[in-house]
Amino acid sequence: MHRGLVALSTVVSLGLAGWVGACSSSSRTSGFEETAPPPASSGGEQASGGQTGPGLGGDNSKAVVDVTLKGKVYAPNGTLPLGGALVYVTDKMPEEITQAAYCDKCVELPEGSFTYSKPDGAFELPRSIAPGKSILVVQKGQFRRARTIEVVKAGDMSIPKEMTTLPGKRDAAAGDETPRMAILKDSSDFDKIDTSLTKLGITGVDIKNSRALLDNEAELLKYHVVFVPCGSKDDPRSQATTSRQNLVKFVQAGGRLYVTDWSYEFVRQPFGGFLSWSNETSTLGSAASIGEWDAPAQAEDPGLKDWLTATGDSSFTVIGNWTQISSVNTLPGVDHDGKNVNVTPKVWVTATKNGKQTPTTVSFENKCGRVLFSTYHTEGEMGTGGSSALAAQEKALLYVLLEIGVCVGKQPGGVN
Repeated sequence: MHRGLVALSTVVSLGLAGWVGACSSSSRTSGFEETAPPPASSGGEQASGGQTGPGLGGDNSKAVVDVTLKGKVYAPNGTLPLGGALVYVTDKMPEEITQAAYCDKCVELPEGSFTYSKPDGAFELPRSIAPGKSILVVQKGQFRRARTIEVVKAGDMSIPKEMTTLPGKRDAAAGDETPRMAILKDSSDFDKIDTSLTKLGITGVDIKNSRALLDNEAELLKYHVVFVPCGSKDDPRSQATTSRQNLVKFVQAGGRLYVTDWSYEFVRQPFGGFLSWSNETSTLGSAASIGEWDAPAQAEDPGLKDWLTATGDSSFTVIGNWTQISSVNTLPGVDHDGKNVNVTPKVWVTATKNGKQTPTTVSFENKCGRVLFSTYHTEGEMGTGGSSALAAQEKALLYVLLEIGVCVGKQPGGVN
């Protein structure tokens, strides 16, 4: 199980992680004064992506007080509680996340210096902090927010919601960080991922009405996440040498590729062998021939399962499947350190089809990046954009989007 499942964008001074994002306001709550963030620090150890790490929080030359920070982490829409988010206190604002695909390697954090939000979003972080200004950081994946706070007394400190809601778009001047994302549509536009992201509060996304970005290596590598939603089942670009090579370079450099349904060839062609599909032959688009199917589903990842249960979806149905994965396959690969490893795709969600549990959402690593494939439309109903309410599979999109954005390697307090 991935404990925490967060991306550690930087190595840190004194062992603390160095990625933050923030907004500023001027309110006072339960022993904290929220103020505009200070400028990015130039101190700390050098980190992946050229970032620096902060210290332990507060002016450590002063006497400290024992405080317990309490609050609840929310998704960018401000209403959906979010589990597995990293929460910690530091004393310096780090530099911005590298604005390109990069190798985001995990670092270790000192025991007791951080915590993770529970499946219902709640967290408690006991710390000994010097009175005065510190920075509270909340992060999951490549989404992060920080606020400058002021500790004025010992005891329980209630953190306001606006400080613990992840940002939906990047605002580097304020300190909010999100991955740079692009959705590559085609004329079919079957899976309206942009609609689902908007409902989740994620608005900082470039929407492109073609897949020409895949032909331009330099431009593609400027992104952290690229979505190729369900579209034409026999798109010749999936077979084109340039686009296939560029996708491999993008992922291996640290990019995250998210593909759904009929666009499966954008996984099969550049990353062949990790997944097998029902009815696939050498013909382009052959696996997109089984027709639409819905089925009762279950989360195979414990963190996803606990979170869906906590947010009201202990049982759910995946709607709008138009392909079927027949198997996930272990293949030799290379890890983020260049070592030879065996890579087995991770199964996040399965569905019961013809009495058998069939993988419907899977991901696998390729050097510094990850590839994710889902057999179903993000928003469910083909071409309709879904309703205003969040379906379980849309929530799963958010969770897995954050998960595939985590650092590579051993996560703090967790496992590989």
